[in-house]
Amino acid sequence: MLHVVDDLLPTDLLGALRQLCLVHGELKQIHPGDALFSWRADDGRTMRSIHAPEQRQLMERYLNDHLLPVTNPFCTQRAGVEWWCNVNNDLDWHIDKDEIEGRRSGAYVLPLLSTVFYPHVSCAGGELLLADNPPIPTGHTGPLPQFRSVISIPPVRNRLVLFSPGLLHRINAFEGERYSVAVNIWAQEPLTTSASAPPV
Repeated sequence: MLHVVDDLLPTDLLGALRQLCLVHGELKQIHPGDALFSWRADDGRTMRSIHAPEQRQLMERYLNDHLLPVTNPFCTQRAGVEWWCNVNNDLDWHIDKDEIEGRRSGAYVLPLLSTVFYPHVSCAGGELLLADNPPIPTGHTGPLPQFRSVISIPPVRNRLVLFSPGLLHRINAFEGERYSVAVNIWAQEPLTTSASAPPV
């Protein structure tokens, strides 16, 4: 499944998420990688994040008013969401998974849905490339799947991209600026957030 929504947010929230990405980039310089993944439980009672309260409130607005209403048809039951930001990141082929579980057991424990939102784009290139591989199932422990072709989704300011779990994807090379807010929706909290982010 691939679903693209353009012009998702009002201008004020778009600018605020751009600033959140910059703050996240600063936090990345002083915190270990796993600590940068935040968790927000669906019951609203638990959020683990290294971000300040005003930044967590901003994400609540993004999630409750904009993202989750779009994702509800694809994820009827969820435990919560894992979120983080990217500033001009460069990622090779990978599959979204519970990173700590993957390092511990080699298993691909998958979210229900992956999402990427672009609050700021001023670049040439930087497309999200999705492979045409059959999705791997959660619990997969073998090598990454083979594929023959890719779908290319250009990064566009105020664009949201949703895609199925178990799909290989990467960022195409680019020049310029490319900010994104990533949210993975989970049936259970991944070890990545439960083991690393401080409780709030």
